[in-house]
Amino acid sequence: MPKSPSYVAGLDLGSSRTRCVVGVEENGRLRCVSYGAARSGGWRKGAIVDQDPVVQSIEQAVAEAEANGELSIESVVVGVGGTVSSAVSTGPVSLPGSQPVERAHVNEAVKTAARARMGEDRTLLQAIPIDFSVDGQGGIRNPLGMMGRRLDAQVRLITASTKAHMNLTTVVNRAGIVVEETVFEPFAAALATIEEHERQLGVAVADMGAGSTDLVAYLEDQLCAAVSIPIGGDHFTRDVSYGLRTSEAAADRLIQQYGNAVAKATAENSMIEVPPAVPDGPVGEASRRMLNEILEARAEDLFVHLEKELERAGLSGQLIAGLVITGGVAQLAGLADVAEQVLHASIRVGLPAPLYDLPEELDQPGWTAAVGLLLYAQRLRLHRRAERDNMTAWLKSIFAG
Repeated sequence: MPKSPSYVAGLDLGSSRTRCVVGVEENGRLRCVSYGAARSGGWRKGAIVDQDPVVQSIEQAVAEAEANGELSIESVVVGVGGTVSSAVSTGPVSLPGSQPVERAHVNEAVKTAARARMGEDRTLLQAIPIDFSVDGQGGIRNPLGMMGRRLDAQVRLITASTKAHMNLTTVVNRAGIVVEETVFEPFAAALATIEEHERQLGVAVADMGAGSTDLVAYLEDQLCAAVSIPIGGDHFTRDVSYGLRTSEAAADRLIQQYGNAVAKATAENSMIEVPPAVPDGPVGEASRRMLNEILEARAEDLFVHLEKELERAGLSGQLIAGLVITGGVAQLAGLADVAEQVLHASIRVGLPAPLYDLPEELDQPGWTAAVGLLLYAQRLRLHRRAERDNMTAWLKSIFAG
């Protein structure tokens, strides 16, 4: 099986599915060359509780991607969701002799901010510069060449639970794959779904997975919020399972076949068969409207939580470009309508960026994070190449994501 160091790969570890996408840079553009997916297990409430089934799902997804592309995957960029939070930190650097700001000074200021005390159970995922100040003059996006005695970097730190992060990297390593970097999943999803002008106008991206809904929000091209909400597709499934007195597996099938987050979109006299909660039990019956009332209630609850997080970040009413919902849950019919009613903003379902040779079956919201991780892997490689070549475009590349 041929090996090539030019391959880049993104690995999305979900509570229900593990997805892997592989690409290669050709003539200055990224081409999708392969992908693989497998059912996942061993998760509970967005955290790994049993490593073995997670390792097995990674091995299956990676093996499928390798077989489909006749290639070998050695390293991946891995998405992290749940147990994630963010805070703003400031890092000062003295400039002796009132000399102009150089790249080394910017590096040191960002690193100083990133060394802020985060607590024993927090691991730094990303340190994203917001702006800089020189001798107290703030709001500076690019301080290179400016004269002063002191440089301050204001940086948003995205952190994850140390234990959860360690479990994540451990299962990937156990599957025989090197973790190049870990990335907050909606940050990667944003790379695959939104444009620069949307970040300028104000936009949020909600990656809605089985275990949690993870959110990033931008305004004036700055990352203003990054948070995880412990509500995901599993909560929809459990609500339906309890409400209709059936198993979670049957509830999930009912949601896929008949689900709509807008209850009134279903006729009141439309009935559905409900499988028994236990083997050999009697088959029940319920109105489809009842199923969708359960889904609508949970959807409203989820978007109320999102609204509170946007308010906490001072972004209520500020997102002119609206909210992009993506992830497997985003495929639920009527979900965007509920979001629009709660948030009073424009809503769209985010699909993966149209990469060259992207297979049609990946053109769905469940694959958005995986494709975004692939895009991030390419940018990471370009950034490291630029560092090796001592290119001065480093600062611009950071602000571009």
